[in-house]
Amino acid sequence: MSNVESMADEQLVDLIRQGDEEAYRVLMARYQDYIYTLIYRMTLHRETAEDLTQEVFIKLYRSLANFRGDAKFKTWLYRMTVNLVTDYRRSQRRKPYEAILDKIKGWFGDRREEPEARALQKEEQETMQRLLADLPDKYRLILYLYHYKQLSYQEISDATGLPMKTIETRLYRGKSLLKEKWLEVRGHDHHASKRSRAATLSE
Repeated sequence: MSNVESMADEQLVDLIRQGDEEAYRVLMARYQDYIYTLIYRMTLHRETAEDLTQEVFIKLYRSLANFRGDAKFKTWLYRMTVNLVTDYRRSQRRKPYEAILDKIKGWFGDRREEPEARALQKEEQETMQRLLADLPDKYRLILYLYHYKQLSYQEISDATGLPMKTIETRLYRGKSLLKEKWLEVRGHDHHASKRSRAATLSE
């Protein structure tokens, strides 16, 4: 182990500020897995976690001058990472509606025992995708992990940090909301179809 590798985080930061590239590589190696795991738990997407991990270390290099030592370096890096991921998720929510539909395409495709997962016609699938996109994030995420990723309650708990009771509750509530919205849409379509037929007969 080199002398640089045995240094404390704050000592490495001082060296990096002086232009020491080896100190920067040591700091990256020390925290790369930690940052990746943190981002993956927030995004649940490996490629996104990889890309954002790189962004974190680019931002870290540019922001070291702002590190005052008021908190531990690890805590400061954690806050930076969470803020970056939060900004990323906000930008994703501002994307066009079509991007959201693409992201959730295929949900409910493989759980045959679930009524919502049965083979639907193309029009019904598109309707379901729109309804899913309108659900609150906390319900949509659990539905996605359970039905599309086919994770167990325990696996979802490990990925999100939520208690299994919370997962069970959100899954039930999410499915109930989805069913309510589905019945509303189908009822509206049914009445619209009846009005259309009535208008045709009266012509």
